[in-house]
Amino acid sequence: MNSYSILVADSSETSRKKLCELLTIKGYKLFQATDGAGAIRISRSIFPDLVIMDVNLWGIQAYEAGRVIEEDRLSTVLFITNHASKGFYEKLQVMNVYAYIMKPIQQEQLHQTVEFTIRNARKIRSLEKKVAILEHSLESRKKIDRAKGILMEKFKIPEDEAYNILRKQSMDHCISMDKMAEKIITINK
Repeated sequence: MNSYSILVADSSETSRKKLCELLTIKGYKLFQATDGAGAIRISRSIFPDLVIMDVNLWGIQAYEAGRVIEEDRLSTVLFITNHASKGFYEKLQVMNVYAYIMKPIQQEQLHQTVEFTIRNARKIRSLEKKVAILEHSLESRKKIDRAKGILMEKFKIPEDEAYNILRKQSMDHCISMDKMAEKIITINK
């Protein structure tokens, strides 16, 4: 059994209950919303692993609610639709995971798509974190290289000596080397 939390957003009580029955079989922790604003509000409070949203949602349009949920990094959205038109595919392309469920919902298809979407969303979040770490590392390296260049030019010293000065200053001030590099760059503007 999975302990994933899933928010089911559907204006039709019958459809919402049927979907929840199918998801209960897999042991998911379920929450329900009847409109777009409710889906956003609940997502902000529980950060579900997945939001399954019918495209014909009341209130805020489903695509707009889905965009808010994903942009605010509250969850990943999986849409349910009766008809997959060209417009639907265009709107789907901007979502985190390019997947959807067609009505009538088949139990096996639902379970596979839910698992696929949650796993891929987690992979995407993991990769985004790695990219952020690499970007930070690259920016730090650029600052350190620039500060070394300033020290080399100012004191007419070789690169390794400039690096040692930068390292010693960062240790003496109990700050990271990139923060020390920022200080050197700022002072020498």
